[in-house]
Amino acid sequence: MTSIWLLLLLVSVIYGFWMQRKQDERAFVLARQLCQQHQLQFLECGRNRHHFRKLQQGWRLLTSYQVDFSSDGESRYQAELLLSGMRVANFTLPAHRI
Repeated sequence: MTSIWLLLLLVSVIYGFWMQRKQDERAFVLARQLCQQHQLQFLECGRNRHHFRKLQQGWRLLTSYQVDFSSDGESRYQAELLLSGMRVANFTLPAHRI
C-alpha cells in the first residue's frame, strides 16, 4: 500500500512540474505578443512568484512573471504579467519613454 502512495506522489510531482513548464512557455508567448501589441521590444520573461489573490471569480492562485522590455532600444523596463492557469489575469506596464 505504501508503494502505491509513493507512486501517486511521484506522478503528482511530475505532473505539477510539467504543468508549470507549460505555463512558463505560455507566459513567454503571451509576453511577446503583448509587447508586440504595445510596439515594444521584448527582451526576456521569467517567473517571479506564486500567490493567492481575490478576483471576481473568487480566490485564485496566480503566477507572476517579470517581463523585460525596451521602448527605445537603449532603456530596459520591467512589466508584470499575471497568469491564472493559462489565462492572462493582468498585465501591468510601467511608465516608459516613447
